Amino acid sequence: MAAKIKKFSDSTLSVLNNGERRFYVYCLTDLKKDKILYIGKGCGNRIFEHEWVASRSQDPVSGEIVDRKLKAISKCKKLGRYIISYHLTEAEALAAESALIHFVKSVLGKKLKNKIAGHGPGGISVEKLDRRFGFSSLPLNEINPDGLILAVKIHDAFDLDTDEELDYRFDNQDDANLKSRTLGNWWLNKDAASKVKYVIGVHTGLQNAVVSAYEVDGFETMVGESKNGRPQTRYRFHTISHSEDVLAKLGLQQKCLPELKFASRGEKAYIRPKTEQEMLQTTPSPKITKENPKS
Repeated sequence: MAAKIKKFSDSTLSVLNNGERRFYVYCLTDLKKDKILYIGKGCGNRIFEHEWVASRSQDPVSGEIVDRKLKAISKCKKLGRYIISYHLTEAEALAAESALIHFVKSVLGKKLKNKIAGHGPGGISVEKLDRRFGFSSLPLNEINPDGLILAVKIHDAFDLDTDEELDYRFDNQDDANLKSRTLGNWWLNKDAASKVKYVIGVHTGLQNAVVSAYEVDGFETMVGESKNGRPQTRYRFHTISHSEDVLAKLGLQQKCLPELKFASRGEKAYIRPKTEQEMLQTTPSPKITKENPKS
């Protein structure tokens, strides 16, 4: 049995470091539990770095390792490290990494410790694919939510990963993930943000197809600078809900909303409960009466 190494030999590195085609795809496994832990891409000695980082990643207060990938690696009694394919360009390695992650998750039904669950769409059956793109129109007057809906534009929605496992915040937002993109960060005023009960993602290129929906459990804020240089607050919503459940609750599964209007260059629109809409329509404008001067 070959001795465990901590890095490649110089001669091995000289073979792997093949100019533009220096990238490889690899996986880390728990040999004792027969379990795939992680799939990644890299070059040089990248495959060895996870163990080194895991051994130095304990929280100074709790002594625990917070990162789930590093935690799994540190607990592994017998770590397997495999180069799946090498002499790849970076683009080829990224594509291969993504395909393998989707294969393991969708076909083998395994959960990985990767923070990003594959780049772009993948791991989907033809039936699900057909359901995913088959939308029918829904008039806005047939929607009657029990709270304010914030609709946001997701331009490249069908190219995004649909994994919902992580609780995304400002410090771990993932622009390649549909859930993360839907929850924000959005320029809003405080009054509107506090009233939002649902956030839905809308693909404007397909007659405002509703591609995601979440029920809001709270939000966090970050102050940034607006286009005119003034400070403005960004909101990122939190949720414990799942998109399919909320789409069903709102009656928006496989629906598009062609009547929904966004302001010019705007990213947001609101759908209000019918009672609130009726109040806005029926509330008369205050009358200004002039008092007759006393004679």
